[in-house]
Amino acid sequence: MAEFQVLKHIKSQLDSYTPSELAVAEYVLSSPEKVMEMTTKQLSQSCGSSEAAIIRFCKRIGINSFSGLKIELAKSTKSEQSPSEMVNTLLHFEDDLQTVFNKVLVNTHQALKCTEKLFVIDEMERAVKAFHEAERVYLYGAGGSAVVAEDFTLKLLRLNYLAFQANDIHVQMMMAANLTERDVLFVVSTSGQTKEILKLMNVAQEKGAKIVLLTQHGKSPARKLADIVLTISEEEHNIRIGTMTARIAQLVVIDALFVALCMEKGHGVYEQIVHTHEVVQRMKEEE
Repeated sequence: MAEFQVLKHIKSQLDSYTPSELAVAEYVLSSPEKVMEMTTKQLSQSCGSSEAAIIRFCKRIGINSFSGLKIELAKSTKSEQSPSEMVNTLLHFEDDLQTVFNKVLVNTHQALKCTEKLFVIDEMERAVKAFHEAERVYLYGAGGSAVVAEDFTLKLLRLNYLAFQANDIHVQMMMAANLTERDVLFVVSTSGQTKEILKLMNVAQEKGAKIVLLTQHGKSPARKLADIVLTISEEEHNIRIGTMTARIAQLVVIDALFVALCMEKGHGVYEQIVHTHEVVQRMKEEE
C-alpha cells in the first residue's frame, strides 16, 4: 500500500503558503535530493528564506521538524517511479479492472495519510466539547457531502442527541432560522465555497450558534465563518469523480468524532447504543 507522499502533498498546497513558505516549497520541489543533505541554515540561504520560515513550512504540511521533512523526502525519492506515482491519474480508459481497483486503493490511502498529517486534534477536542454541550445539533452537506452529514446524524441519534438534518436547503434554512446560542451547526463542505453553505453559515452566525466545519485543507470563505474547523486532505486536482477520496476522509473523521463522543458520555452510552439497536431490530423482525 502507498505511503505518505510528501512532494505530492507540498505541491497540492502551493496556493496556501505565505511568500516565505512558498520560497521553501518551490526549492524543495525543485531539488529534493539536495535538501536531504542540507541544514536549515543552508536551505534558508539557498531559497532566500529564513530558518523560522522553514520550520513553519514543515508544520504547515504536518511534519514537526526539518529532520522529519528530510526523512519523508528520502522515502519519496528512493525510487524513480513508485507504484503510487504510476497510478496517480485515476481515469484512463485503457486501464483494465485490476489497475482501476489499484488506483482507487492507492488514491484513497494517500488521502488518508495526508489527512493524518493535516488533522488538528485540538480542533477535534473543541468540536467534541461543542457537541456534548449543545442543546441541539443541526447538520448539512450539499451534494455528495449530504451522505456524510446524514451518516453523522444517524450516529448522533444513537447517542440520544437532538440531531436534525435536511437535504433540501430551503428546509435547512428554516431550521437555521430557529438556531440559538445553545445550538451547533455542523457543515460538511469539501471546497468550502458552495454558495448555499455560505448562506446557511451566515444565518447561523447571526443567531450566535457555534459552527463546526468539515472541509479540505486550504483557504476558503467557509473557514472564515466557522468557529471550529476539521481539516481533511485537499481534494484531487486532476479530475473529480464524485470526490471519492474526500468522502472517505470525511467519514473517517466522522467515525473518530462518534467514538470520542461515546467516551465523553461515559459508560452509560452502551445502554443507549444497545437500546437503539434493539428497537430497530424489533421493527425488522415484525416486518
